Amino acid sequence: MPNEPQKFWNFSLQLYDQEGVAAACLELQDAYQLDVNLILFCFWHGRAYGEVDQELLQNAIELSIRWSSNVVQPLRAARAWMKLNPNPAEQFDSLRERIKADELMAEKLQIEQIASLTAAFIDGRQCVLGFNDIGKNIDRLLAAVEIEQDEKITSKLEVIRGAIEGLPST
Repeated sequence: MPNEPQKFWNFSLQLYDQEGVAAACLELQDAYQLDVNLILFCFWHGRAYGEVDQELLQNAIELSIRWSSNVVQPLRAARAWMKLNPNPAEQFDSLRERIKADELMAEKLQIEQIASLTAAFIDGRQCVLGFNDIGKNIDRLLAAVEIEQDEKITSKLEVIRGAIEGLPST
């Protein structure tokens, strides 16, 4: 049986791969600066364990802010710059692809760190009503990062919520 970091990573990959989810997540990231891994965390935790503990959520947010600003964002910025400024050198595209792979690895490490934080809080808990708890988790996340939910956010979250139904149980 996989450990919490692997469970969260597998869930994230499966959900992100569902139709419309990647686009919804990226729009939330670009338009509202919402961390995709925190959105996925709210869905995963709600489905697997229920309502997220406020302290756990705050710890995950703080970890994510530090990790994203110091690791993920610089990689993403370099890759985006390279995409907008192509170079005919063969090594250029190769380097951009390596940066993309490193960015994905950085995202995976962030997920693993969040899941490790989660392990200390769950201690045998089982989720009974995950869908209600997912909504509570998302509401807590938005409040904690001071983003007011609007119709655009709601519609993107509904895409993700709808996609989760097609996933196997965690």
